[in-house]
Amino acid sequence: MEGIKNLVKARVKAKNKNIHSEVHYWADIISSTFHERKRFGMYLGVIKRIGVKEAQRIFTEIKDSHAKTPGKLFVWKAGKTGTISSPARGEVRRGGSTSKGIK
Repeated sequence: MEGIKNLVKARVKAKNKNIHSEVHYWADIISSTFHERKRFGMYLGVIKRIGVKEAQRIFTEIKDSHAKTPGKLFVWKAGKTGTISSPARGEVRRGGSTSKGIK
């Protein structure tokens, strides 16, 4: 009977207690699948910007394509959705200065 208990415990994955929302869940799934656990924060930010549905769609496309660098492809496709945008020319970024007025 103890052998069965050990098998059941081995089959049940440990639940990550740091997953607070659906966005965190998908960032965890995507970073784990692409073997980039250290880039969890990057995926979290991208998913917050493009939305969970769009992230799921992109993730499914990439997972089915067997790309060499799926993380790069994910970020590229997320940028192509049009919701991730870089600041306009002359606009202030966090901690930066504008290019206007500097000679």
